[in-house]
Amino acid sequence: MGTVSERAKRIAEEIEKRTACEHYRLVLNEACEPKITGSKIGGRPYWPADKDYPIDARGKKMLMLMQVNCAEAGLKAPLPEEGILQWFVSVDPELMYGCRGNFDDNGNGIAIVYHETIVDSVPLLDIPTHDRVDEMFTPVKREVAIDVLAEQTAMGVSDGRFNGLFFDIVKEITGVEHTDKMWYQYLDNDDCLYFEQNLGMKRPRHQMLGYPFYSQDEARRDMEHYDTLLFQLDSQYSAIDRKDLVMWGDMGSGYIFINHDDLAARNFSHPYYCWDCG
Repeated sequence: MGTVSERAKRIAEEIEKRTACEHYRLVLNEACEPKITGSKIGGRPYWPADKDYPIDARGKKMLMLMQVNCAEAGLKAPLPEEGILQWFVSVDPELMYGCRGNFDDNGNGIAIVYHETIVDSVPLLDIPTHDRVDEMFTPVKREVAIDVLAEQTAMGVSDGRFNGLFFDIVKEITGVEHTDKMWYQYLDNDDCLYFEQNLGMKRPRHQMLGYPFYSQDEARRDMEHYDTLLFQLDSQYSAIDRKDLVMWGDMGSGYIFINHDDLAARNFSHPYYCWDCG
């Protein structure tokens, strides 16, 4: 990277100051044996005998992509601090990872399930798992444990709100209003690279809360309502054999958004689900 302008550094510092927040980085740990009640992708979900298993619009049992043990992960409000939170998708062959197209906001192909308490004994259910379905219908290819790390993050350039914030700050600094530009048109190549490399996370971007990092463009149709990133699960190769652990199309990512008030109320019935390709 070449010389970065002081103007770019000042704008970036202001964006970080205004958008800094705590999120949870999810690290896939291939060296750890996944537990039925543990945080993990793939495999058999924790599921108590007295609870109805999630089904899709056609009455077919769904596939678990991810679960997080909230207490073991050390989650704090607005996320649940106890229990287990899970992400399921349909494996209907007419849906792609549970979506028609690349988004779903009607709940037909996705379920977010929250178990407030955890019981010691769970039955061995006859359900879809990553190794029992056609790999074309699941982005998760293996069962892998997750380590959860609380970290600070800031808004990155792919968030749909970034451009407006960028030019709000430019106006405050320079007094000049720009209404017809994208942020990268205001900067030279070295400054653009600085923003892309220094704001937010590097790949793989598995996370809860914080800000989405898209392979393509902002995917939410209603950013004001779906204001909270519940899950992001990125594509990733194995560090052991370089085969896929997670693969959304061609190196894309999957996202679950939720309204902050719904999350605080533990209402997971209206998520916004989308995924993109690299």
